[in-house]
Amino acid sequence: MATLNFYFGMDMRFFEDSGTVFHDSISGGMLTTATDTLYQIDEGTAGRDSFYGTGLSAPSQNMPFSGTVNRWAYSYDDGMGGLSIGWDFYDFSTDAMTFSNHVLNDQVGVLFSDYVMNGADEVNGSGFDDYLLGYGGNDILNGNDGNDTLDGGTGADDMLGGSGDDTYLLDDDSDVVTEFFDAGNDTVQLRFEPFVGFYILGENVENVRNLSGAAVHLAGNDLDNQLVGSGNGGEELYGADGDDYLNGGAGGNDSMYGGAGDDIFIVDSATDFVSDNRDSFGTRGDGIDEVRSSVTFSLQGSDRFDIENLTLTGTAAINGFGNAIVNTLTGNAAANLLNGGAGADIMRGGGGDDIYYADNGGDRAIETSAAGGTDTVRSSASFTLGNFVENLQLTGAEIVNGIGNGLDNRISGNNQVNVLSGNAGADVLNGNGGNDALYGGNGDDTIDGGTGHDWIEGGVGRDLMTGGAGADIFAFNSGEFGGLSAGACDRIVDFSRAQGDQIRLNTIDANSANGATSNEAFTFIGSDGFHGVAGELRYIQNNGATYVMGDTNGDGAADFMLRLEGTHNLVAGDFLL
Repeated sequence: MATLNFYFGMDMRFFEDSGTVFHDSISGGMLTTATDTLYQIDEGTAGRDSFYGTGLSAPSQNMPFSGTVNRWAYSYDDGMGGLSIGWDFYDFSTDAMTFSNHVLNDQVGVLFSDYVMNGADEVNGSGFDDYLLGYGGNDILNGNDGNDTLDGGTGADDMLGGSGDDTYLLDDDSDVVTEFFDAGNDTVQLRFEPFVGFYILGENVENVRNLSGAAVHLAGNDLDNQLVGSGNGGEELYGADGDDYLNGGAGGNDSMYGGAGDDIFIVDSATDFVSDNRDSFGTRGDGIDEVRSSVTFSLQGSDRFDIENLTLTGTAAINGFGNAIVNTLTGNAAANLLNGGAGADIMRGGGGDDIYYADNGGDRAIETSAAGGTDTVRSSASFTLGNFVENLQLTGAEIVNGIGNGLDNRISGNNQVNVLSGNAGADVLNGNGGNDALYGGNGDDTIDGGTGHDWIEGGVGRDLMTGGAGADIFAFNSGEFGGLSAGACDRIVDFSRAQGDQIRLNTIDANSANGATSNEAFTFIGSDGFHGVAGELRYIQNNGATYVMGDTNGDGAADFMLRLEGTHNLVAGDFLL
């Protein structure tokens, strides 16, 4: 076997059987049939050196894939010229060569790329990022240091990457990849369909990508693996130990098994199958696992009951469903429906008008921006709205409560007894069925008790209140009446003595002159005018409405006012004084 050694910035010397030595420019047959010939570049003077010969087949990425070199040249410039190689191609050759790159005197930043001929070749890379190409024959490729690409071509090739993040291009079942422990993050690119239809990563190799186009089943090892299918569908990917990334590609009908570790599954078809219950060795999976899906996906089912997290990807309006354990569901930028199922789940909507289903008091619906759409939580458990979530609907048949936030919320109860609190904002509260308690909080709220005997308290702001069917109590505290004009005060839409409705004023001190600790009751004086006595309560009828007014300081003027829609002949029994 002949050997050619490249040395950076050297003169060339050519040794024939006769021992003749040439300097700087050499020509003649590069390969002989009689004896092996060594071509060596030794240290010498700087300048451009050239070497010409015949008999060497040297294909490259930019040249034909076979042929006999008629003219080969190496040159080096001691300025910034770097390395240049040129070829002229003739007929096919099968001579065997070894190429070795070497860099002396700590020359850094020069990239050497080796391109090797047909035949049983041995290629030794440099300390840089090499591309080693064996082409035909049973080759030996040694990458040494650097992030190397090793391509043995056809034949049974032995490839050793060395340290660095190496890439192996495999074309044959007989190709052998060898990596040492902790020698970089390495990738196998599978360009053929294995005879058994299955490829298992060897020791110390992290990743495999199926480029064959065939449905090849891929299996990992105990490292953190990336297993990527062809994208044509129908592939099986098996993780093992380690935190694995499994992606069958866009073809659909892929089956992915995570195994132990924190695994990530990429789903892009409704026919993809995901399981974390067993790996390539039959071991049940564990770890914190995640499905990233561009289609509607559910974590429910016996094969994925222990997968924790689901992230929706892409731009389509798709949905995500959790399982019985604690899940984290994350939506995309479109309108998503997220249902965590049992367990105290975290649901993140992202953009779009999202709908969250909650069934656990520990469930959380998280939005991070006011620009994230108008979002709704439908909960069968008591729930408090988080920031940037607008609406809450209580569901189910249990007694549960709902609390709003600082936004303009829409909160509705179920048909059981509910406590609904709007907090700040102009809220809309609807008790629906049941004997509910509804608190508007701050803001101009709209409150409807629905059926049942409801407690309705508008709070601060100009509130619009409807009791609905049943004996309702409209409750007021000091400072909770709105303004002192017909257009600014609180309004009760459907006050009905016949249904047993009452207006509660007994928490207000009727005589403010007696100090903060006093809580005197009002004296109802009907439709009479004020007499300049603190603590009087009266009503008037005007333009089809009835106004209730109270004087708390005895100046003969109203200090608060309340409007009842319709004309009512009120009596003291209509109030809790």
